[in-house]
Amino acid sequence: MNWEDILSGKAGVSGIQQLLNGQSSRHLLRSEAQRMLREGYNAGPFHLTRAKFKPERKLLAYFTFPAHNPAGQASHSVHLAVSWQKNLDGTNHADDWSQLQEEANRSGLMPVQRELWRDIPDQGIKLQVWPLDPKFPHLVRLGNPSYVAGMLASLGIAHDLKQMPVITPIRYRPGERHVLRYEIYAPDTAAERGRRLYAKLYSNAQDAARAFGVANRVVDWLAANNYGLQGIRPEAMSQEDGVIFYPYAPGIPLSHQFNRSRRWVAAQLQIIGRALAALHNGPDTLQSDLKQNNFSKEVKVVKRASEHIQVLLPETYEKILEVVDGAEEYYSGLPQEKPTFTHADFKSDHLLTTPQGLTLIDFDTCTLTDPALDIGKFLADLEWWFTLKGISGVEEAQAELLKGYLGEGESDHTVDDRLARARLFHALILVKITVRRVPIYRKEWAAMTERMIEQAAQVLHKTIAV
Repeated sequence: MNWEDILSGKAGVSGIQQLLNGQSSRHLLRSEAQRMLREGYNAGPFHLTRAKFKPERKLLAYFTFPAHNPAGQASHSVHLAVSWQKNLDGTNHADDWSQLQEEANRSGLMPVQRELWRDIPDQGIKLQVWPLDPKFPHLVRLGNPSYVAGMLASLGIAHDLKQMPVITPIRYRPGERHVLRYEIYAPDTAAERGRRLYAKLYSNAQDAARAFGVANRVVDWLAANNYGLQGIRPEAMSQEDGVIFYPYAPGIPLSHQFNRSRRWVAAQLQIIGRALAALHNGPDTLQSDLKQNNFSKEVKVVKRASEHIQVLLPETYEKILEVVDGAEEYYSGLPQEKPTFTHADFKSDHLLTTPQGLTLIDFDTCTLTDPALDIGKFLADLEWWFTLKGISGVEEAQAELLKGYLGEGESDHTVDDRLARARLFHALILVKITVRRVPIYRKEWAAMTERMIEQAAQVLHKTIAV
């Protein structure tokens, strides 16, 4: 199949899935990945973890695979990023690519890799292997155990380690984001596995410093106000390296527990609603250093994220436009309120349940905007998970969240208007969730996408009809 037809969308979703999952395509990728390994090592089965299609530009896919040593044992897990794209001419491989590879090799980060990137121009394919990312050049040194040990010591996190930190890539997405796990074996470490830290990388020092300050202010405020919700405080930051270190956060994501008793789920949702309302009504200090957002910007993000739907499912894309444009028009006619602190990625994956209560994580996206965004986001997230897991009672669950958010006080026009805007965010964000979360490499992609977009349309229609 012509890969250019696939990138243009002419080959449809079946062409994309064939490129991602097909036997001949996987054989080609495996053979090229094999050439990137040192002699004696063999590439094992590929595991596709994520894919993103940008029509007329590129198709991105992220894999992991084991590298088997000469004895046939899986000695290392390799993280591979693959892009199919037009006009692949290799001109962007400047000296810094070679320098980063040399640095990675000197640092011992290429135990099984012979090279960290490879181009196949006639197939439009670019392969990159961890820890290479020219847009995050500091990824190499943050993957170097010796450098990390010295950095942690300078930050006062760990001294006199029993051994070098064990570093594992958790998220490898070149050009976008990276998360690393550090296991530290210090003299005072009691647990056999050691102490775990998670390093979240930023593209520049300013973004790291801003996120570090926001996270600490939110965690401080949650700790000082008992609303049944706590936060995970960042342990340290290296502004020079553009990285924030978080301790291991115990608990189970709420998204994994919606099949528990309805009474238990309802109690958690009421706690979450009360805590979210408290955050929205928090002090002005929570708003410091926050970037601003609004409904129109969210609309643009959703339309941009839906470009592949326009090519692959034109009728569904028309429905997306109806939902998005209709929500924006109706939103503009509603009474507005002053923007405030908003988590902006408030979802059940970011709420961990523990015997001690609920823990909120991930403050990178905190924004100064309409607080209705958080409410609508969580309503949409509930709808996604209840649908995905085939659990009934999503409307009752949503009502429990709002019950907690509203509290015992009497409703007023401000709260009523906020909830009306939240329902519009609900419809808008449900579209966003759908186009981003439904894996395009799955056979059920089209059916699931069409179903969820129809549900978003129904949310909008119910809102407008009220």
